[in-house]
Amino acid sequence: MKASTLTTTENADRHFLSRMEKATTDERDGVSAELAVRALAGDELAARTIRVLVLPACRRVADGKGHDLVAVLVDAAYDEVLGWAVREGHAVR
Repeated sequence: MKASTLTTTENADRHFLSRMEKATTDERDGVSAELAVRALAGDELAARTIRVLVLPACRRVADGKGHDLVAVLVDAAYDEVLGWAVREGHAVR
């Protein structure tokens, strides 16, 4: 899935984002680690979920500079989440 096609218009996405905003750092790390493990194993839903989680922050960083920049930022953030999970020993590539 390419970041340029990603939206957060689905109710499930908004609900999950809202729950993650209220979670503790440890809870967010746990969810991110589990999603990264699943994404690295080929789970497309887990990969999409990571991208949905980073999308709002990437939109704020891009601040109206276009969808192409948002897509690049989402792709970079996705790679960073997977890299973090591997570095922290939660997952392997």
